[in-house]
Amino acid sequence: MQTELTKEYENWDFSARQQSQLNWYAETDAPTGIPVIDLAILRGAAGSAQRQQALDALRGAITESGFFYVKNFGISEDEIEVISNATRSFFGQPEEYKQAFNRYKQIRGYTGYRFESTARLFGTGQGKDLCMKYTMGPELSPEEVLERITSEEDIASNAYSPNIFPDAEFRRIWVHYYQRVHHTSLELLEAMGEALNLSAESRSVLSEALIEKSCGELRFFQYPDVPLHACADVPGNGIDRMAAHFDIDVITLLHQTPSENGFISLEAKIGEDFVKIPAIRGTLIVNLGEVIRLLTGNLIKATVHRVVRPPQRQHLGSARDVIVFFQAPPLNARLRPIWVEEGVVGRDTIFDELYQQAGELGYVTFAKLRSRMFAEFIQHMEVADARHEADAHLFSEIK
Repeated sequence: MQTELTKEYENWDFSARQQSQLNWYAETDAPTGIPVIDLAILRGAAGSAQRQQALDALRGAITESGFFYVKNFGISEDEIEVISNATRSFFGQPEEYKQAFNRYKQIRGYTGYRFESTARLFGTGQGKDLCMKYTMGPELSPEEVLERITSEEDIASNAYSPNIFPDAEFRRIWVHYYQRVHHTSLELLEAMGEALNLSAESRSVLSEALIEKSCGELRFFQYPDVPLHACADVPGNGIDRMAAHFDIDVITLLHQTPSENGFISLEAKIGEDFVKIPAIRGTLIVNLGEVIRLLTGNLIKATVHRVVRPPQRQHLGSARDVIVFFQAPPLNARLRPIWVEEGVVGRDTIFDELYQQAGELGYVTFAKLRSRMFAEFIQHMEVADARHEADAHLFSEIK
């Protein structure tokens, strides 16, 4: 069983944790250029002057860094603790039990440690992701799926794969969090439209693209402690726990716990440098995805980010949990340019090409854009497996 083999080897610990007892960073630790935006103020809680300041900060964040924190986002710490501990408990079960809920070909359910390779998908590094994952998508009836698909290829894309859960209570917890964070994503997108002073037509693109039953995905990532001999400062090792990438969605809302020893794994590429993004209590981290970058002609940033390994001196206590919601349009959404300022569609982009080909039709379905975007990555998947198993010997004791 995986838990028996690895507890001593990596100090894996899946016991319940209280959010209030974790080693959080403070708001003052937020990196320069990555603001903490108060969603309550955006709702008008502090008056019009402060609301306008928050809108200005939001505009700056989405057009300059592509990363920001949001607080007072409407999900309680207790709710986060419930989904975290339920999922941690699942990850602590024997491997043969967890594999019964593995639907990786449909991008649902359990994904084992070092199974997926973000490096391979994006061609930005070597090795496999040093984490376990659980994934769900929108809860749709067969009739609702039929309303949203445009072709047989859409069905094969797995955007509307059925979810799988170990039991009814696990499902209830996950669906509840999905609904809550989905609502927050819509609220933030409405605020972004106001911050950018979008026209009614451009706001309608966002509204149509992000209806309640979208293609959003909720994923829980559990990064256990990194083995001592697999740390970043061991000669010959790579630095990635998850390789550099951008998100293939519209907006991402991420909740991360801090590592016990204070090590910061998440880094965002701001300008030419990777900047550490600490876990600040009571916040979500928000970044924008490739879809909205393309629709806004590159004005909104889809920022590259990565998860890195600790040095040897911090390998114990480097574990962290991450709950990520990826908001994406339904497959049948009719995507059109979101005119900002001069209203120029991004030149030489995938969306620009597809939109020009659409001609009088006047839109590109998300299904078509999504298919084209993933086609751009297929070439990276053809890289020999040996390249992505370069450090496999470091994890040979994990069965």
